[in-house]
Amino acid sequence: MSTTVRILRGAATLASTALASALLLLGLSSYHHARFELERLMHVVGRNVLMLERDWSQQGKIVTPDFADALREFTSQLYGFETLALLASGGRSPTQFDYYHASVTPEYFSVRQYAVAKGRLFSPGSHEAVAGYDHAGLLGQWIEVRGVEVHVVGVLEPVSWRGGPDRYVDGTVFVPYGLKGLTVPMEVYIKFSSERALEAARPQIVRWLEDEGYPYTTRPLANLFGLELRRQLRVVLGGALLWGLLAALLTAGVNLSTYGLARALEQIRALGIRRAVGATARDLQRDMAYSSLAWALVGHMLGLGLAFGLTGWFMRETGLQAIPTLPSVVLVGLGIGALALLSAYPVARWSASQPPAGAVRGIASSLPQRRHELAFVGLVLGLAAYVAQLGITCSAEEHARRVVGNLSGATAIYSSFLYLRQQSLTDPRGAIALNYSDYLALRASELARALKRTAYVENYRIELTGPKGRAEAYLRAYEGPYPDLAGARPFQGRWPKPGAGEVTLGRKLAERLFGQPKGALGQELAAFGRKWVVVGVFVGAARPAPGNAAEDQALIPRADLKRTLPSARAEILVEKRLATSEEIFTQIGRFLTARHPDPGLHPVQPLRRDDLSPKLHAVLVRLASAYRLLAFIILILAGSGLMAQTLVNVEGRIRELGIRRATGATRLRMFVELLSPLVMGAMVAGVMGALLGLGVAYAVVRFHEATWSYSWIAVILAVVAAPIFSALAATLPAWQAASVPPAAAMRSE
Repeated sequence: MSTTVRILRGAATLASTALASALLLLGLSSYHHARFELERLMHVVGRNVLMLERDWSQQGKIVTPDFADALREFTSQLYGFETLALLASGGRSPTQFDYYHASVTPEYFSVRQYAVAKGRLFSPGSHEAVAGYDHAGLLGQWIEVRGVEVHVVGVLEPVSWRGGPDRYVDGTVFVPYGLKGLTVPMEVYIKFSSERALEAARPQIVRWLEDEGYPYTTRPLANLFGLELRRQLRVVLGGALLWGLLAALLTAGVNLSTYGLARALEQIRALGIRRAVGATARDLQRDMAYSSLAWALVGHMLGLGLAFGLTGWFMRETGLQAIPTLPSVVLVGLGIGALALLSAYPVARWSASQPPAGAVRGIASSLPQRRHELAFVGLVLGLAAYVAQLGITCSAEEHARRVVGNLSGATAIYSSFLYLRQQSLTDPRGAIALNYSDYLALRASELARALKRTAYVENYRIELTGPKGRAEAYLRAYEGPYPDLAGARPFQGRWPKPGAGEVTLGRKLAERLFGQPKGALGQELAAFGRKWVVVGVFVGAARPAPGNAAEDQALIPRADLKRTLPSARAEILVEKRLATSEEIFTQIGRFLTARHPDPGLHPVQPLRRDDLSPKLHAVLVRLASAYRLLAFIILILAGSGLMAQTLVNVEGRIRELGIRRATGATRLRMFVELLSPLVMGAMVAGVMGALLGLGVAYAVVRFHEATWSYSWIAVILAVVAAPIFSALAATLPAWQAASVPPAAAMRSE
């Protein structure tokens, strides 16, 4: 038994060190790719560009064409001013053949960082145009844009992958500003030399607009890309990776310390004899340090092979490049070696401090007897790392939902808006105007059997007036579980009841109209010729997008309108059943298209969550997968330490177990007695690890002012899994100890 325990303990030591080394190699190797992914979140355009946007809520104020010249004259005197670009009315006719277009000045392309892929930019005042990348086939052709013939002389590089305000550029045709005569800008872009210059100039521009009476709002262009949200996500996710690597180091250090204590207790007689024959304390410390270093380096070499073996699986599961490089191998090797020396130092000090007379008789102080408690410390750290990683990544995902809304992956949206998908821009056909009859027909069709929930919503652009001011907003009249499908949730109050004349406002809209969300409850708003009582405030997406419920919108039951009003733009939301194939979404699109057989209209196509912000969502998915895998490996690392210490523990009790067996105790009873304290201790470790992990995750998330979110089911599972995991780790040594014949056990030392 003793020989078997030594072999198993040595194997567990090497396995644990190898696992820690492999984990650190994978973590460091993926760190560079993860850092690149995180930096991509910050690659937004316009951090030094101030955007002025026409504020239509300020009625009665007239903007004349000379506004642009006056603004240019004023801003040119500001510190850091570089250039100014204008954008007039754009878009396209929603129900007929037309190209989506924008009327801009030549400076617009440099300010927005749109490079020319082919051809050249148009000449000011000419009948020329520059097309987005998806219109590359129009180069050299004459096309009609809003009744004017223009010659396409250039094509831009693709930029829609940036998301935000650039997501439609590839399908846009740009024509010269003032092509159809004098006009006023809807948007103005002022470029400064730096972010600091922009911040200094913005208050002066705001005062100038107020003094001159021009109805424009200001904000940095980068805000349209969700810059602040992206910055917080980068820091939070980066902290999650660093915490995972730190937890791996701590767990590995605890394991190495417990292994050292176990070996020291086993060799206490030999150490006492060496001290008795003249060996100094420094000699013993040096020899034990060398021994620990040798174990660590052998484990590191095994870990290198394990890392290369796990690389393919890790890359396949996470999408991150994780091939170990020479610098990472050297760095991890030095780290493991340093950790081994640090872990060996207290053990060596203790061994050298034992009196030779007592050590020769096997008598030692109680420090090594605490090694099993240290193994549970490793389990606590492993569980804390696992729980913290889940908490941080879950919070990061929740924080990202603020950008586009909490749309489910099983949800699809069918919209009457042309900007649904990129191909709806490049295809000059008009959009199908979906209506309530389409919704009823879908619910009555065979396709409805594959759907879990459906909802219908009509969008109306209206003006609302409150005590704090006016605001133009989309009012969404819905039927069915639209708020839930659209990812909105109540913040104050409740959802409106049909037939009661009630409305629920988005949080931003409530703040704009009433100053604070709570102050909106019970107030009245006028819309559609009647009064509506505010009964709730909801939180949703940070920016409006097809299908979602944004915080600058209002929701009412469609039943209160009695009928569809003019200018309504409808959307249908569906959620498929769990076992239903994704093909159902395409089939629904064909069904809706078939109800409007007009070749001049664009086919109805489903819009999914990933289509709203594909870049941001892809980064989160890859990094969250990587962090969860790293946390799981840390948990296995902690379990290996617990298994090794169980081996040492049962070895020390082998004679006691033999006496128990000789006096009638059964093998099963002995097995249960050995496992019981481990399981009880693991339950305590599970609670402590979960609380520690939650505390770390909460501190990281709140410190960076991100959105805190967690799955409490995951916490409960982690606590429950701790004793199960510990029992599995200790089953082999406990059963082996309970199976030793009584005679052999009683002869053991």
